[in-house]
Amino acid sequence: MEVTLSPRARVVVAWAAVLIGGFVLFQAAHALRPFVWAIITGYLFHPLVSLIHRKTRLPRQLITGWLFALIGLILTLAVINLIPVLIEQVEQLQDEIPAAVDDVERWFDERENTRLGRLGVGSDFVDERLDQLGQEAADRLGTSALPLVLTTFTVAIELFVYLIASFYFIVYGDRFVQFLRDALNRRYHREFDRLLLDINATLGAYLRGQLILVVIMSAASYAALWVLDVDYALSVAIATGFLELIPLIGPWTAGTIAVLVALFQDGTPFGWSHGTLALAVGLTYFALRQIEDAFVIPLVIGRIVHLHPLLVVFVLVLGTSLGGPLGLILAVPVAAVLKIVVAFFYAKLMARGVRHVETVRTRADLERLADDFPDQTNATIVLLIEPGALAWDDLALVRSVADAALDQAIDLSVVTPDGVAGALAAAAGIGTATIPVTVPLAVEPALAR
Repeated sequence: MEVTLSPRARVVVAWAAVLIGGFVLFQAAHALRPFVWAIITGYLFHPLVSLIHRKTRLPRQLITGWLFALIGLILTLAVINLIPVLIEQVEQLQDEIPAAVDDVERWFDERENTRLGRLGVGSDFVDERLDQLGQEAADRLGTSALPLVLTTFTVAIELFVYLIASFYFIVYGDRFVQFLRDALNRRYHREFDRLLLDINATLGAYLRGQLILVVIMSAASYAALWVLDVDYALSVAIATGFLELIPLIGPWTAGTIAVLVALFQDGTPFGWSHGTLALAVGLTYFALRQIEDAFVIPLVIGRIVHLHPLLVVFVLVLGTSLGGPLGLILAVPVAAVLKIVVAFFYAKLMARGVRHVETVRTRADLERLADDFPDQTNATIVLLIEPGALAWDDLALVRSVADAALDQAIDLSVVTPDGVAGALAAAAGIGTATIPVTVPLAVEPALAR
């Protein structure tokens, strides 16, 4: 005879599995990065693949393969056309960094030598320390050659894992969700679907909106920097777009980069000074930020991530400490999802149970009640079945009613003096109580409720 676990033992085993699984995931968090990116990729492209599959009836694997090929072609064209320009601008920017450093050193020599002399520190000592620091940095770069090779190898493996995992998440995303749903008791399926729908609406709008926001802000920034004749406009604009993925900190960082480039570039347009150009760039970025907050974000993303600014700062710091750059990017959407989950379970904890009492006089009454179950999810319903209302042939009906109640997470029970009705309910798995025949059941529906 097969041994089954008691309800308490099942709870203990379930919690033990959760704790062990959480510990393993925490220890292997560093290896989960490609899978996290794969989940994001699958979430973004799965709706598109599903739409094409419904329209064309082509296999999902084939559609996903074509999608990967198309993305690879776009990236290849971008590398061929944009990367050389970006590399040239970055190299020019690197070449100008020493000139900017020389300007800072001249300012330092002019303004600070007198103060250092008063402190007994000469400029020669400062130059010596700077040279020493530079030599130490060069030595460290020399010793980091092997770690760099190992890092490159690790990145290649993670890229391969990311591509494979992305393919499976895009093709079989529905199956993964269905597996999680089937792991729950049937009475929770409707609640799971509703919670998943809320999470999908919030997360989908946020992620897809962020991608659109990157494109819009990159294009707007490039147009503004090109008009102001700021050097390296393309590189700075692309950096501006991607920094928009980081709430609060990203836009300020992008504006600071643009202002510094304008402040230290060789020439200036319109006969302006470097200070005037830097001020114009700063005001331009401020104006773009205001337009973004007032129009772009409400229209593109929508006001769906209702998080207090102080909470946003907290989750950004927490996400960075736990997940690095990836945690910084995902901190806000994860916090928004957690807020939905917490609100869902809080509502369940605070909800007051309402007991509905229904009188069943005939078989038709039971069928009518079962049809109304979708409007009574999570309710507690007591069926008062009068004698003679059901016959032995109604076992299939009683079972269907029990299944319908389970699907809607309805706590269904039966009170009846009829032995046949009680036996049918017990056989269908419905909690049953018998009462003496002398107790009248023919009460008015208003009183029964």
